Amino acid sequence: MGRKIIPHNRITSEDIILGDSSVVSRQWVQLPAGGALPTPEQMLERYLVFLRRCTLSLVRPVAARGGIAFKLACVHHPLLLFAPPESFRDGASRSAALRIQGGLLVQERECGRGMLTFTVSPLPDGVELGVQVADYCPLLLGGPGPSRLRSRLYRSTQAIVHRLINVKFLDHLCRNLDRGE
Repeated sequence: MGRKIIPHNRITSEDIILGDSSVVSRQWVQLPAGGALPTPEQMLERYLVFLRRCTLSLVRPVAARGGIAFKLACVHHPLLLFAPPESFRDGASRSAALRIQGGLLVQERECGRGMLTFTVSPLPDGVELGVQVADYCPLLLGGPGPSRLRSRLYRSTQAIVHRLINVKFLDHLCRNLDRGE
């Protein structure tokens, strides 16, 4: 339905809204070979710390139902509820993922669908670090065949916040890697 690619310094972002009202949003950076790299599990751990700090503790990752919840300060119900982290391997690429189980930002009938994934993939001359949300059905899109108004509302609110946080996270991660942290 819609695709948007936005380069930010060395970080690239791609956002797609599909006809079934699911979203794919991917941010990635390609780094030269050499140097210590985080594992996907370390990326996930750093992301949770970064999310809290970046949002000035307005969004708080907390343990919930054996998984993780992103809770808004002073709101009882989670914005997003995730299953416990899972690790995957696809050839030389490695990933850590959180399956979306529900939350205030998810279409009710689509709970249990979607995934937040952190990936480290080798390239011929380096490595790619990526963060991706895929198969996620935001409440703002309403359902299959979202209207232009709903698509615009999603893109101008939740999508921007998500992309901004992920781009800032990857930038923060790269700066720490450059310093050897």
